[in-house]
Amino acid sequence: MNLEETIKHTRKKAEEMATKSVELFPSCEGRKYLDCAEEYYQLADWLEELKELREYKKKMKAQFLDDIENPLEPIKLSSALESEIFKYEYRTEHDPQKISPLDYTIIYALKHCLEEQLKEVE
Repeated sequence: MNLEETIKHTRKKAEEMATKSVELFPSCEGRKYLDCAEEYYQLADWLEELKELREYKKKMKAQFLDDIENPLEPIKLSSALESEIFKYEYRTEHDPQKISPLDYTIIYALKHCLEEQLKEVE
């Protein structure tokens, strides 16, 4: 079963649990079937999110290979932003006096450039 089939199957099970009789779902072990159905709906939502993230990751990797010379390519900006945020969080936790206004400026500039580049892609 692939991810798309799993999502459909999970949503179908959730709908069945929300509408069918107790005898059909012994796996719920005495819990309210609406609660069990809610868990299946949540699982389906998480699987949808996983699918979207995989598609986004695939798109970003393809873009990186297509435009490797562009210094403002979204994947490069995103990596730089993640690195700056990591550095900021590390300093916040271990050495707060080393945080400077330049750290905030770099994070804001990278975020702004990334947002602008993503607007152009869409």
